[in-house]
Amino acid sequence: MDNAFQEEVTADCRKWAADVGAIGNRQNRFAYFQDELPALLSKRALFEGLLKGIIDGNPYPDVRQETFFDNEFILYRDPARLFSLRLYIFGAGERTCVHDHTSWGVSGSAFGKLEVVRYRHEDDGLDPDRAQLARLGNVVLWPGETEKTLPLDQGIHCTGNPAEGTTLMVSVYGTPLRRLYIQRFDLENGSVHRVFPARLRKKMLAEQALKAIARTR
Repeated sequence: MDNAFQEEVTADCRKWAADVGAIGNRQNRFAYFQDELPALLSKRALFEGLLKGIIDGNPYPDVRQETFFDNEFILYRDPARLFSLRLYIFGAGERTCVHDHTSWGVSGSAFGKLEVVRYRHEDDGLDPDRAQLARLGNVVLWPGETEKTLPLDQGIHCTGNPAEGTTLMVSVYGTPLRRLYIQRFDLENGSVHRVFPARLRKKMLAEQALKAIARTR
């Protein structure tokens, strides 16, 4: 039965890919997914099935796939890298850190309230390790509503559950830029941290260690 949920998601995403492949303008792709995503968000039985699959240890969605956030599940990656589809689960009051993305995105709630808080640079942005951010404002989405996000400095934000209970956020992200990391911003001390995928991070650590050993010879 778990394969049926994967097939349902895949069928929707293949239709999206066929449509989006003919759309070259980012604004038009935003508009397309803002029109299409609510229909997926309304499929409560689908998301209940996906959650049961996670609990039962089914191979889909694959909890072993590398993600930037520990509450993130990859539902689909387009083979041509046009977009990916991801599910995020937030408990009561849980939020992501303030961060950016390497691609545009459209996000919405499949269950519960979803808050999106946006920020902008108050500094010149020239120091890669420091950032002074100002809060631009927030929006709270109800199930079925969507919000778009721009890449890099234009889309610094955090998302999460502003209420009790659980929130399911579903996001479509476009083709990522060549930058291999996202940035996490610490509002209290103004620091910026680069977050790499786990596999790449482990490779970087091994390279650093090997160089350190070589310097002792």
